[in-house]
Amino acid sequence: MISLVQLLKEVQTQPKAILMAGPAGAGKSYTLNQLGLQNFTTINVDDDYEALLQKELGKSDFASMSPEELSTAAKMMGKARATTKEKEVLATTNLNNIVVDGTGASYKNIVKKKQELENIGYDVFMILIYVSPMTSLIRNAERGRSLPTSAVLKSWASVMNNIEPYKQLFGNNIVIINNDPAEPDKSFDSETIQKMFPNPKGKEKSPEELAKSKAEKEAVNQQIQSLLQKEPEFDSIETAKNKVNEFVR
Repeated sequence: MISLVQLLKEVQTQPKAILMAGPAGAGKSYTLNQLGLQNFTTINVDDDYEALLQKELGKSDFASMSPEELSTAAKMMGKARATTKEKEVLATTNLNNIVVDGTGASYKNIVKKKQELENIGYDVFMILIYVSPMTSLIRNAERGRSLPTSAVLKSWASVMNNIEPYKQLFGNNIVIINNDPAEPDKSFDSETIQKMFPNPKGKEKSPEELAKSKAEKEAVNQQIQSLLQKEPEFDSIETAKNKVNEFVR
């Protein structure tokens, strides 16, 4: 029979997992430092991918890569995912405190990850970071490994559309932080955005493919317009620090 002392000890030493969510350019690494979570083991496929690119190609800026290098870079993402998974398995086997850094664009994947971690004894928390879509696009464009404009906007819409479901899922174990600059550009005009952030040219698409792509983009743009009308309530950095500190005790 497990004694009361053993139960109390298990509660006190319950490992902590923090799931990060936020669109491209949200500033998740910056926020982790602000909240004093540097001692947590960070699980982030982007970190492993960039390290592999530097090791194999000596660069991580897609814009400076030749077609052959881009092909090699694409293949290395699978290797990066495998490395990241090994790192996560090792950390969770040792019951280390971890931060799982991702976008949170897939609600289904977050539910699955939360359940997996809880099943092995973790207490799970979410830090969701907000930036407006223009901020996300600008910061993404400044990165060497920038994503296509359509992918950034689709991810932004998915993350923001999941805010209310995440609040229901995590209850008190969630903070939502506004990481926009002091005076963000909150306008959203798809034509202006297309001119500012043109997608790189790829292979030519058939009329059917073009029509489907256009319809998908229009649907995402309409969703973004709707989401911009109802910004979530944000936690201040001080409130977030207090909630996180209480969680990790």
